[in-house]
Amino acid sequence: MQSHLLPDGRRLPFLLRSQGPHDQPPVVFLNGLSQTSVSWGGQVHRLKGRKGTLVYDAAGQGRSSPPVPGSRPADHALDLLDLLDAVGLARVDLCGFSFGSRIALRLALAAPERVRRIVLICCAHRETTVRRWIVQGWLDALNVGGLEHCFRIVTPAILGESWLARHEWMFDNMLAAFVRRNHPESLRRLLADTLQPGGDLTPDELSRIAHPALVLRGADDIVVPRLLNDELVSLLPHARFAEIADCGHTVALEQPDRLAERLVGHVID
Repeated sequence: MQSHLLPDGRRLPFLLRSQGPHDQPPVVFLNGLSQTSVSWGGQVHRLKGRKGTLVYDAAGQGRSSPPVPGSRPADHALDLLDLLDAVGLARVDLCGFSFGSRIALRLALAAPERVRRIVLICCAHRETTVRRWIVQGWLDALNVGGLEHCFRIVTPAILGESWLARHEWMFDNMLAAFVRRNHPESLRRLLADTLQPGGDLTPDELSRIAHPALVLRGADDIVVPRLLNDELVSLLPHARFAEIADCGHTVALEQPDRLAERLVGHVID
């Protein structure tokens, strides 16, 4: 991966693949909070020859620099905009998962002319009491027991029953991957910043996002309740909803083929 230097000296690793028709804007994939761009490998492969793709690690993810204390999705969106300028992408489609979907919405607000279409996977545009308690539990687990304990608390919340039952034998590998891709202080800062009040997108803000949007969720997702998805679809002017059965929060991992089918249907003319 290449590395982009932000104006304040922080670095973001990224990988741009420019296959596909020139009149088709590339898809930018935005990671979930504790993930890296590696998690999008399957979707990037499925788009090869059809769409260009850009994957990157936001501040605090993978090998990127830690975020500035107090950073919110709007700040991460400005980081992404600086990256788009650097690689010469004037217009893109966005595919954001969870934490990344909030960055996608913030970028669409900050620079609407730079975005064509949006895919929002397991997106919580505002907090709920249950979500806040869940994320606070993840932060507490990290503070008390480090990355390994955090993994044990996070994993059963984000993975659906069916996928986890079939892959439980991979526990040691999954734990090792979680520890390898996350830095304790960076993850702590991301979790803490997520819990700060004032990060919700208001109905007025959402009403100004006129891009065609696909709001997608796993049917068994307990981190983002269905009521938030229904509310988001009702507030975005041009949104449609899709749900993937037998799937928890981590749609790209649990149901990659079904995700790819819906992604291609939305971003390829």
